[in-house]
Amino acid sequence: MSRLQADDEEFTSYQEAYYRVQAGIAGELKMQRTLADYHFVGPYKIFYNFECINEKGFSHEIDALIITTRFLLVVEVKQISGTLFYKPAFHEFARQTEEGLLENFSNPFDQAYRHKLFLSRLLSKWRIQLPVLFIVVNANIRTKLDSSLDGSPIIHLSGLPKFLEKLYQNYAETKLDLVELERKLMAIACRLPISKNVQRDRIRNGVLCKKCEFHHVMYYYHGLWICPRCGEKSKKALFLALHQYRVLIGDHITNRELREFVGINCKAVTSKLLKRLNFEQFGKGRGVYYLIPEDVLSQDNR
Repeated sequence: MSRLQADDEEFTSYQEAYYRVQAGIAGELKMQRTLADYHFVGPYKIFYNFECINEKGFSHEIDALIITTRFLLVVEVKQISGTLFYKPAFHEFARQTEEGLLENFSNPFDQAYRHKLFLSRLLSKWRIQLPVLFIVVNANIRTKLDSSLDGSPIIHLSGLPKFLEKLYQNYAETKLDLVELERKLMAIACRLPISKNVQRDRIRNGVLCKKCEFHHVMYYYHGLWICPRCGEKSKKALFLALHQYRVLIGDHITNRELREFVGINCKAVTSKLLKRLNFEQFGKGRGVYYLIPEDVLSQDNR
């Protein structure tokens, strides 16, 4: 959002997506606190934000994967407000806002069930016998669940401990080697790449002032980035800009591309800056480019 012009034709849609992501993160953090307070029976392992790619090349993003020696539980977390409705025959999931607007959402039951099928096949392949279950958890206490959801695998977050208690009662202990299963899952886990679908000419250049909520471009002076509006001085602002460049444009950058992006006119000054950054260098002569590391944000203590 900070890299789009406010009048960009898709700014509003990205803004709405951003708010959905923020709500999702808030819901997941609430769930993590609930599970941290719960006393599991026997050994267990929880993977949060488990990501992997299946044998056909399609991705899986699981909010929480709870593994015990009795069951494996896929948890899909939602933070949707309003009143939720479901038409099982059509697999249609919708919500009505407080203003009365009816909106359709991706069906979380189908999402979680897809993860369950994948994990069931995976355990079978590994010759591991363990029940695979799923539940959708709504973390917004103001949300109302319509009667059309009766019998559906959805609960409010406050009911998750009791739901786990029932699972412990209904499923017997197995001979699962939890450490071995954890090792196998870690071996297939990977961070999924961020999709880049914004054209370069729509992305704002400049090292943006965080104190001014990214509205103003900072200039470079004697090793510092200075905001002309609020006077903020920072050495770290560059690293956030480079992180954004890496995510939105690419992980390779040349001297010319860096000058253009951060607003430095002098090639020699940019060369000194790149030398201090100590990025891995490739190519020769005019073909030289630099690799922006994945952990560039963690280098902001320089």
